[in-house]
Amino acid sequence: MDLTPQDVNEKQFHDAWRGYNQEEVDDFLDRVSESLDRLHRENRQLQQRISELDQAVAASRNTEEMLKKTLVTAQRAAEEAIATARAKAEELIGEAENRSRRAEEEAKRRSETVEREHLQRRRSLEESLERLQRFEAELKDRLTRFLDQQKNALGTLSSQPPPGQRSGQPPQQQQAPGQQQQQRQDTPTPVPQEQPAATQGRSFSWRPDRSQG
Repeated sequence: MDLTPQDVNEKQFHDAWRGYNQEEVDDFLDRVSESLDRLHRENRQLQQRISELDQAVAASRNTEEMLKKTLVTAQRAAEEAIATARAKAEELIGEAENRSRRAEEEAKRRSETVEREHLQRRRSLEESLERLQRFEAELKDRLTRFLDQQKNALGTLSSQPPPGQRSGQPPQQQQAPGQQQQQRQDTPTPVPQEQPAATQGRSFSWRPDRSQG
């Protein structure tokens, strides 16, 4: 049974023979009552402090739980952000590699195209040069044959005797001017000798082949 200071103050003792000194007992009870009262106050203070500490501990626990949840959420968000950033970085790297590969392939195709066009142009120029060389050789050959034919024709014409003097006929006697004029009128006009067949119907024209090159 718990005693309170009020219980001590209100306690009454019956008189007995040869009992204790009443004043000493009352004084002791007063001290006991004061001690109990002080202990009760301290106990209430301690209980209040314990309650406050319990509330603080509960709040701390709630805060700790909230911090733990926040930390877990932040850690999860950080992991997701890292994973997203890593995936984005890999995607950007892949796109950069694809662009670089496409650019390299495009540059290679352009280089091959330019080289192929250069080879075709070079081949075309070589063919044009070859045609011009053939044409030059043919032209030189034509000019040589033409000059030889003209030379032969001139030689043939210069080797023939005059129209009035044929081979085996004696020279005509000198006649009077009137007779010579009459003879010239009676003598038919000589027809020029035909040129050799190689010089007939042959015309010279210089028309380079411009169909190519």
